[in-house]
Amino acid sequence: MLLQVNDIHLHYGQVAALQGVSFAVEEGGFITLFGANGAGKSTSLRAISGLNHPSAGEIIFDGQRIDTLLPDKIVKLGIAHVPEGRRVFKDLSVTENLLLGAFTRNDKEAITKDLEQVFKRFPRLCERQNQLARTMSGGEQQMVAIGRALMSRPRLLLLDEPSLGLAPVIVQEIAQILIETNKQGMSIILVEQNAEMALETAKHGYVLETGKTTLDGESSSLMNNDHIRKAYLGI
Repeated sequence: MLLQVNDIHLHYGQVAALQGVSFAVEEGGFITLFGANGAGKSTSLRAISGLNHPSAGEIIFDGQRIDTLLPDKIVKLGIAHVPEGRRVFKDLSVTENLLLGAFTRNDKEAITKDLEQVFKRFPRLCERQNQLARTMSGGEQQMVAIGRALMSRPRLLLLDEPSLGLAPVIVQEIAQILIETNKQGMSIILVEQNAEMALETAKHGYVLETGKTTLDGESSSLMNNDHIRKAYLGI
């Protein structure tokens, strides 16, 4: 396994945000974490990327325990986090935003090649290389955020609610980009409240409820699960 999250617990003050979350990602895998607001999805990603540290349990990446490491060390190991709300640098251009994703690297020729690859993957960004991020649509800013993460050359990409606030046609475009990125070998963890989009995009799903992993399985089987259909798909 590339990543193993084993029975992690995490508190915000006296509030238990995670109470025994476990999941795993294979090399080249694509999983989704979904559930209601407050279920612990975003907190799980923050724990993996070192923004919050679990009080119990362990997180192992490529055979190394990482749950006590700082975020910059985790980025260098090969994990990139696209947070909820995109958080692009609005007064910088598209290109400047993307290059910030390579801040841990000093291989200038490879960075240039990776920038070209991002522009191939996101033609819309190529057309707007010099445009300020604040003048772009929400969907375009989301593409910038994903592209910026890819510039760190991660082995594992964490995405927190990439469909939030976007028009359905843009959601489908983002989903297709993630599918193609995974096909090229990138391992992905997708956090989504849009369970239908998540299960149609990822290969394996984990349901989080009140800080616990309560169910998991192949996406196709979860789509046919009565509880999932009633609670998350509105069927």
